[in-house]
Amino acid sequence: MPSPPAPSLLALARQRREPWWAFLAGVLIVVVGSVLIAVVLVKLPSWTHLDRVMERSEGLRAIVELLMLLGSVAAALLPLTLAVRWLHGRPLRSLVSPTPGLDVGLALRSALLWGGLVLLTVVVSGLIDVWNGEPFAPGGQPWPQVLAFAAATAWMVVLQVTAEEAVFRGYISQGLYVATGSAGMTALPVALLFAALHTQSWSNGVWDQRALYFIISLLLSAITAKAGRLEAAIGIHLGQNLAAIYVMGVLGPPFPSLLGVGAPEGKPAGLAEVGTVLLTMAVVVGLYWYLGVRRGWVVRRRVVTTA
Repeated sequence: MPSPPAPSLLALARQRREPWWAFLAGVLIVVVGSVLIAVVLVKLPSWTHLDRVMERSEGLRAIVELLMLLGSVAAALLPLTLAVRWLHGRPLRSLVSPTPGLDVGLALRSALLWGGLVLLTVVVSGLIDVWNGEPFAPGGQPWPQVLAFAAATAWMVVLQVTAEEAVFRGYISQGLYVATGSAGMTALPVALLFAALHTQSWSNGVWDQRALYFIISLLLSAITAKAGRLEAAIGIHLGQNLAAIYVMGVLGPPFPSLLGVGAPEGKPAGLAEVGTVLLTMAVVVGLYWYLGVRRGWVVRRRVVTTA
């Protein structure tokens, strides 16, 4: 007997015949709810008198402000939960997996593979810097400081990543697929929105960063469609953010990192910079897809038994 088709996260809402307008209403609920929660988080230190303690410790102030920034993104899970329940009659879990249960192992394997590939590119870039007479780790801090920083903040990074994926590759993608019925036509506008929100504005010239986020978003959509669930995309996103924050140090001072490369300069990028990003991402994405999908390191084939 032929194997039954694997459940698909992307096609779940279309299979349930959910109306496209419900997703528009849901996005509105998520945006308004997230803004209101962000306002509360900004006011929370003064309401709890934590701001007085923060004035005496710059380190504490930096950590609290970072947690509030990440928390304002993670808090989208709250209005998203309400939108999915009220408008669609299903749980938040249905934006991660089309069937009951979560695959934590899938997320961890994906994070380890993608994080390892990102670190490989960092090492290669560092060796090129050394060849050119520049330091390998220009602003790195001792690992105990980085470990303490990670212990205080990494849990919120996990929530932030999960919220972003649930919104972009979960809710918005399901809504677009209801309207288009095409995984490709769904992935493209999601990637444009993802790149725009991560680079603040289309008016500046940081096309290298835009290209980076656009390609990552396409990969996240592709792996979600291939796996039929969201955990692999969450893993990629988590591996990217953990490596960027705690190894490369993209947040900049005063946050410690192992290498201290610093935040992107934000200056206009030319064709050479964009081409370098495209070439690098082509190699990294190709390796991830070959090892993670073709070789089964991340997405493993279902074994279906039939009578």
